[in-house]
Amino acid sequence: MKKINVLIIGIFLVAFPAFFPGCVADKASLKIEKSLPQSKLAYYNDSFDKLRTDLWEKAGYTYNKAQEANFKLAKMQIKDGRLWVQTETGCFSKGGLASKFTLRGDFDIQLECRIDFLEGIYDMDQYINFLVIEKAKAFGTGNVVFLRLLKKGGRDFSTIFSGYLDGYLDKGRFHRGDWSKIGNFDGTLRIARIGNKITTIYRTKKDKQWEDLGTFQSTSNDVGVGFVLQNFISKRASITAKAPITATFDNFRINAAEEIIEEEI
Repeated sequence: MKKINVLIIGIFLVAFPAFFPGCVADKASLKIEKSLPQSKLAYYNDSFDKLRTDLWEKAGYTYNKAQEANFKLAKMQIKDGRLWVQTETGCFSKGGLASKFTLRGDFDIQLECRIDFLEGIYDMDQYINFLVIEKAKAFGTGNVVFLRLLKKGGRDFSTIFSGYLDGYLDKGRFHRGDWSKIGNFDGTLRIARIGNKITTIYRTKKDKQWEDLGTFQSTSNDVGVGFVLQNFISKRASITAKAPITATFDNFRINAAEEIIEEEI
C-alpha cells in the first residue's frame, strides 16, 4: 500500500467527552491537531461531477439470507453534479459507495445528502447510512460509527441518529447515540475522530447550525468510509417495496486527516 506522509500543522486541538451525547459550543470550529495540508487532501474531495473509480467502489451488502435471496443493487448515476441513487422495487435494494482509501489517525470528514421521505409506506424502510468502518482482519468484525436518516415502514415520522457498533453487521453490540425527529433532509453529515473518540454532527441547509449527536469511545485503528441508501433495516425479513426511494449525495470532503492510505493499483 502507498502511504501519504503526514505533515504537522499547529492547529488548536478541540477535545470531546467520551460516549456522551450533548451540546458542544461550536462544532463548526472543530479542528484536528495533526493533518495533511489541504493541497494533499484536495485529491480525495469529491463533487460527484463524475463517478471516480479511483476513490470509490460500489457497496451493497445484506444482513440475512432472506435479504440475500431477493436483492438488487440500487440504480446509481451522476445527475446535475450529484450522485443520484434510487432503489429497485419488489426486492431488498441498496446502493452507495465504499472508499478505496483508508483514514489513519485523526480525521474530520463530511458529506452532503438530500432525501424526501415518502408518506404512507408500510412494506419497506427508507434509510441513509454514513459511516466509518474499522479495517479488521475479517469482514464483519470491525467497529463502526455512523450517522443515519431513517423512516421505518409504518411510521409517520423520520429520525436522524448516531450509533456505535462493536463488531460490524449483525454480530456486535449496538450503542445508540443521540437522535432527533426530522422531516425531509437536505444538509450535511459529519464525522470526526481525535484519538479513539469519534464525534457525529450534522446541519441542515435551512438551519445552518451544527447539531451534536454524540461522541463515542470507539477505535483508533484505520477506518474506511461508506455511505448508502437502502429500503430495509437489518432485521427486516420480508419486503414488497412497491415504490422506489431516491436520494442524492454531493460534496464529500476531508476537512482534515492525519494520514491517508491508498489501495495498491
